[in-house]
Amino acid sequence: MKKDYSRLINRYFSQMKSSDAWTPIAKLDEITKGKLLLWEEDGYSLLLTQIADRIICFENVCPHLGWPLEMSAVNKDQLICPHHGFEFDLLSGTCPFAPELSLHHFPVRIRDQYIEVRLNRVGPNGPN
Repeated sequence: MKKDYSRLINRYFSQMKSSDAWTPIAKLDEITKGKLLLWEEDGYSLLLTQIADRIICFENVCPHLGWPLEMSAVNKDQLICPHHGFEFDLLSGTCPFAPELSLHHFPVRIRDQYIEVRLNRVGPNGPN
């Protein structure tokens, strides 16, 4: 009888992605102030933008209705949801109209001209 090791192998590789792992997701020169850059992989859908000298990364989902935010307008440091007009402060993630709603941010760092994100939160496919 042949043994199936796929579950063991999958568990091993899923544990290799530690909560401290940084994932390069874009080159620094791909970011434009006031514009959104979409990155999708491994069940994640993230948006990147630049506010002043800071790179912001957050989940591509409206915390109000769960719709994608990739078509949102950026006005200074505010993100305006295209579906219902809610505004979110990009630096804090909060919504002034509904303080209980906030964008799901991810930690960001710059390394060798690459933007790296720590995927340490629960994504749509479960925890890392």
